[in-house]
Amino acid sequence: MVLITGSEGFAGQYLWKELESNGYQVYGTTLLAPETGLSKNVFVCDIEKQDQLSVLILKIRPDIIVHLAGQAKPGLSYKIPQKTISVNTIGTINLFEAVKNISSYKPRIIVIGSSEEYGIVLPENLPITEKTRVNPTNPYSISKTANWFLSQEYVRAFNFDIVYVTPFNHTGPGQSLGFITSDVSSQIVEIENGKKKPIVLTGDLSSKRDICDVRDVVRGYRLLIEKGKPGERYIISSGKSVLVRDIVDKLISLSKVKIELQLDPSRVRPSDAPDLYGSHEKITGETGWTPEIPLEKTLEDILEWRRANS
Repeated sequence: MVLITGSEGFAGQYLWKELESNGYQVYGTTLLAPETGLSKNVFVCDIEKQDQLSVLILKIRPDIIVHLAGQAKPGLSYKIPQKTISVNTIGTINLFEAVKNISSYKPRIIVIGSSEEYGIVLPENLPITEKTRVNPTNPYSISKTANWFLSQEYVRAFNFDIVYVTPFNHTGPGQSLGFITSDVSSQIVEIENGKKKPIVLTGDLSSKRDICDVRDVVRGYRLLIEKGKPGERYIISSGKSVLVRDIVDKLISLSKVKIELQLDPSRVRPSDAPDLYGSHEKITGETGWTPEIPLEKTLEDILEWRRANS
């Protein structure tokens, strides 16, 4: 039995499908109940409130907890740093304490970190591996780095079964606005529908990023549930970086109309690493995971989803 915190989020919904299709019984949490009502086995739970987590976990006693709930946007963390730390870090402590306070209960906990924890890495130190020193450079990455140290301490002090996962950037159909592929695809569809001038606004496109398809990433989560080692960190990455400008150009090339690009200063982040990519050697060696979905296919699927849901 698996409990996914933040199961109604982007990666959470894909993980639910991945786990159910592989025979797991799945439960989930969401912060707010949607107007259409809750999905089956989904509970309203605020991770900033330990008592709510305690009641829920004691009720269902999941064998596995995948901790996805949190504030997931690095750029937004500059605007709401206190909230980001509270949700991401205090929320994780609340989860650990809720588990610790249940006698004779030792679930496997998958804690989701971020490649942002590594900050700006010199070219000669790439690819990033599990041994690369963390160097967070924004409130979001600081909150995630804190979770890594917390995870290590709860493994050491309380014998927790925690597997820490560091996914690099991932995208796919249905991702919310606030990320480059979703923002650009949304603008393209608005232009195609005549609701916007044929100009796509973006932030700085000169950085390079390691990007996976969310469907590949959640398959990695499942394999780490099954084969990951307690106390270990695992990177999930494509193993290469791609220029953000090339991603935007590819999306625009899939458009049905002619579109121009324009820099929007309000979309530029205060601090951005010029190049980041990771090695998936460790997870591949221990679980057999490798990325399978080409980026071109992912971008096509994203744009088609936007068109179908505009």
